[in-house]
Amino acid sequence: MINVWIFAVTKNTPHLSLIFLCSFLPTVALLAAEPPADISLPIPVTTPTPPRLALEALLGSKAVININGQRAVLTVGERKPSGLHLLSLKDGVATVEFDGRKYRLRLGKGPISTRYVQPKLEIVTIAPDPRGMYYTPGAINGHPVQFLVDTGATTVAMNAVEARRLGVDYLLRGQPVAVDTASGRSQAWFVELNEVSVGGIKVHNIGAVVLEGGFPQQILLGMSFLGQLQMQRNGLLLELRQKY
Repeated sequence: MINVWIFAVTKNTPHLSLIFLCSFLPTVALLAAEPPADISLPIPVTTPTPPRLALEALLGSKAVININGQRAVLTVGERKPSGLHLLSLKDGVATVEFDGRKYRLRLGKGPISTRYVQPKLEIVTIAPDPRGMYYTPGAINGHPVQFLVDTGATTVAMNAVEARRLGVDYLLRGQPVAVDTASGRSQAWFVELNEVSVGGIKVHNIGAVVLEGGFPQQILLGMSFLGQLQMQRNGLLLELRQKY
């Protein structure tokens, strides 16, 4: 305990000042003896999360690239406000630059992910019709459809009538693009489908094109969906397997 004495003195004022100084010296000594706070704590080192990039579709001279869940359509040489820069496009491979680094993206490869959960892998077997065409029932955004498997189509493709039946608002939410068909170049809209499923295989956020008019007559199951699966022939049968 620290005692402080205060005297009412009418003479010898200098002695009064000395009394005050001596009475507070113990308190000053205690504060000086207090150990300083340790501020040399280690600073955690954080590793930047790599961007998730994937080439989802090719639309003539344009590439549809998924970057961290957002889609962008670029021509060669174009740079988006996000910093994504398409350097070249050749043989189904897009070379892009983002955040000072270059990436080679191959068509059909899924986005890079730092998390992995082992799901149940599904297999769908499709038999050819008498003409050798592979048709299979499926669904788009939960609505039943009949697909024609077409590995030559870079995306799922449908005509405008089917899009309206399925509730795909391509005029409001789609991006105008030009596509080459057997009849020549046609006006189309690039859209994103929430879910495409065949049998027990379900894939989300699939790129698709909607064409004006009645072509294609059948909804084409293209590489924006098939490229995320493993395909193999078993005799005449076509097997679709989930990769992961």
